Amino acid sequence: MPVQRPLSERLFLVRHGRTAGNVSQVLTGGADDPLDEVGQAQAQAVAQWFAAQNIESPQLYTSPFLRARQTGTAIANALGTQITVLDGLQEIAPGDWQGRAYADMLTHAHELVRPDGSFGFPGGESLAEVAARFGAALEPVLDEPGTPIVVAHGGSLTAFLIDLMGADVQQAWLDGRYAHANTAVTELRRLQQGWGIVFTASTAHLHGIE
Repeated sequence: MPVQRPLSERLFLVRHGRTAGNVSQVLTGGADDPLDEVGQAQAQAVAQWFAAQNIESPQLYTSPFLRARQTGTAIANALGTQITVLDGLQEIAPGDWQGRAYADMLTHAHELVRPDGSFGFPGGESLAEVAARFGAALEPVLDEPGTPIVVAHGGSLTAFLIDLMGADVQQAWLDGRYAHANTAVTELRRLQQGWGIVFTASTAHLHGIE
């Protein structure tokens, strides 16, 4: 009879540290820009926060993008582990909105309702598509023991959480309930059915950092 291994009971989600693209407040999508000086300080701060949590068997997973790998590596170094890059965690593709201001995602949100009724970027990805690839990348990870710490992006984390919590996509996007500042941390706990949120987008570790 096979031995049943314990599943992951906790899941941490982290947005990467700040980049020049974040400072510009312009949609860059797949641009592979590195952390800037503030972003590096943020990554070290969140790494030290994780080191103080005494997390059981931490497992670091990151998006393929450089900014996520750099942030994940800082956390992994603080925890004495390594990162695993997962395709599927990368940022939402903005398509025709490449180069538009972040602010347009709220002021012109009506333009994100696509002809098929889905919510997302014309010529790019919908939030549902991002949530599907993100969830598929994490599925095997969540069936393993250990505590996953997942470093990804503002848009992809939002899409995943909206789907995971069964929220109305457009309303949750507009009210920003799952928005993550740079290196913000969300913790989830496994319930009998699905996952529940312990806290969302905490930045307490960033006190004193710009």
